[in-house]
Amino acid sequence: MNKRLAAILAEVFGLRESQIHPDLTKADVGTWDSLKQMDLVMSLEREYDIALEIPDILRMVSVAGIIQMLKDKGVTLEVERAGLGN
Repeated sequence: MNKRLAAILAEVFGLRESQIHPDLTKADVGTWDSLKQMDLVMSLEREYDIALEIPDILRMVSVAGIIQMLKDKGVTLEVERAGLGN
């Protein structure tokens, strides 16, 4: 899991970074409502210098969907491996 993205998701949804994984969905996160979705949109746009359109936002119903949407926008998400660098 990309540490930058995990940190954003954890902050927006009030979770621990260790709780963030690609299989996590909107249904799994009680705090993931429409207001938090917009907070997430603004955070991703600011962090990755991208502009999200309505179709992009509608795809963001899981961490895997968010990852794919970011990749489609040209964002490179490198996975940090445990024990390698800090």
